[in-house]
This record gives sequence, C-alpha cells and structure tokens, in this order.
Amino acid sequence: MQLSDLTGHWALVTGASSGIGEEFAGQLAQAGMRLVLVARREERLQAVADALRVRYGAEVRAIVADLADTAAAARIRAELDAAGIRVRLLCNNAGAGRWGRFEDTQAQVYDELGTLNTTALVAMCRRFFDHLAAFPSSAVINVSSAAAYQPVPYMAVYAASKAFVQSFSQALHGEWKERGIVVQTLVPGPTDTEFDAKAGAYESALTERDAPADVVRASLAGLERGVPVVNAAKGTYKQRLFAGVAPHSMVIREVGKMFKPPAGK
Repeated sequence: MQLSDLTGHWALVTGASSGIGEEFAGQLAQAGMRLVLVARREERLQAVADALRVRYGAEVRAIVADLADTAAAARIRAELDAAGIRVRLLCNNAGAGRWGRFEDTQAQVYDELGTLNTTALVAMCRRFFDHLAAFPSSAVINVSSAAAYQPVPYMAVYAASKAFVQSFSQALHGEWKERGIVVQTLVPGPTDTEFDAKAGAYESALTERDAPADVVRASLAGLERGVPVVNAAKGTYKQRLFAGVAPHSMVIREVGKMFKPPAGK
C-alpha cells in the first residue's frame, strides 16, 4: 500500500483530540485523506477538526464518544453508515494507563482502562471489517506500547493490556493479509503527550520522550512496507532479549525498579 493510494478516502482515528492521535489526523489530512475523528473531549476535538479544515482544506467529521462505553463502537459504525462513509484506514489509538501500586487505584478505573485498551479495539476492528474488506487494499493501525514486551510492576494493568494488543494485532495481521488488509502493530516508546499526566506518572527511570510526529511518520512508512510491527521505540531489541533470556524473577525485579513510586507514594 502506498500512502498516495489513500488520497480522497476516509480514515478513522480514535483518541484524536491530542498526542499521537492528533498527529495521525494531521499527517493523514496532509496526505489528502478525509477524516473521522473520535474522542471524548468535544471542545478539544472540534478545535482539532477546525484546524485541519483551515490548514489542509480537509473534510472532517468529528464524533464525540467514550470508547470505554461498550456501545460506542456500534454507535460510531451506525453514524458512518447513515452518512454513507466507508473507512479504508482505521487507527485505533485511544488508550489509557495508570501508574502506581495496583491497590491504590479504584476497580472502576481498571474496568474502564481494560475496556478502552482491549475490548474497544477488538470491537472497532470487527465492526469495520466489511468496510476495510470492500477495498482492494486497506489498513488498520493498532497502537501498542514498548510496555507490552514484559510485565511492568506499578503499571501492571496497562502493560498487560498492551500485551493483549500486541498479540491480537499480529494474529489479525496473519488472518487479514490475504484479504488485502494490512494490520500494523505500532509500538511507541515514551512519547511527549498528555498520557503520563493523565496516568498519574511520577519521576521514574524514563526521562526521554519522542515527538509524536516521529512516531506517526514511522507508522505511515511501515504501512508502505506492509510490515506487521513498527517499532518506533528506542532499544526494544535489547528489551525483548532481556525479557526473553533473563530469569523471570530478574526481569520483574529490574523493571520494577524503573517504575517504583517514590518514597511516600
């Protein structure tokens, strides 16, 4: 698939009101795609949509939805069907995390996090399969994380949810490739977005942050190569080697040191 093949077609981007999702919207608009943008924050989402219309002359449809609501995917699909919109590129970017000791976060937060990071992503892929399959070539980008490569104490639920994304997305790549649908697993490292602040991040061993623009450029270049996984994170080869070779107790201990809350938290 060449990015130029997608000019004039519709892309659906979730979590589009900031960060990597907003950057996907901008780069896809610049490439000439029409956009369906989905996010919870109506005012922020409309501001992003308006900016893309002005800057690129893009056709943009903004849908306010909380994907932690299990009915959201069906509502989005119904709205687009009613408008006669068929999606050729689906970017499942919406996600959430939580730093800190497992027991310090309320169960409802984990319920919503799990639904958003896993259940909603699966639902969007399934709901839009026939849209994607209607084209000679189409694509899904599922945003994972370098946290997927090993257990992460003090980010236990987030890392586990991204391990699910990693496994599911690569399996789906194997199933859908023969149908002309490229399913890409995008693996960003720590990125300069609102994610950490929303997730309650504290000072840790993670000090460097990548620019969202670099992450998205790597993803779109990967689409043109048709690869199943795009690693936009630095050092994942060493990370995967360590997680695969070192004893489990060592992996858990050393990763835990990187994310342990400061004294008093």
